[in-house]
Amino acid sequence: QTFACLGKSVLQMPDDLLKNQDESAVITCSHKIQSYDRILWYKQSQDVLGFKLMGNLYYKVETSEPEFLNKIKLEGDGRDKGTLIISNLTLTDSAMYFCAACYTVLRITSV
Repeated sequence: QTFACLGKSVLQMPDDLLKNQDESAVITCSHKIQSYDRILWYKQSQDVLGFKLMGNLYYKVETSEPEFLNKIKLEGDGRDKGTLIISNLTLTDSAMYFCAACYTVLRITSV
């Protein structure tokens, strides 16, 4: 599967978030783009170049990357609104977090 993401309107809240260690952070992402069925979450840290995919919400199915399995929870529906919950915050969780709304493109290959 591949993803097609276009520059459409996606709202992420809150803009800024300050939390103490061991607390949880909650970030929401919403869109009203018909036919979009997936919300992806990315982390951008100062010590890592580029963006690291954390996981995605396809319809109501949550998929987390192995590195984030015990760290995050994704809730909601990729068709309109999703929530990223980061638990047991530590200093390494200090970063910029981004969401993207996409539609799924199935790649069909003939043999």
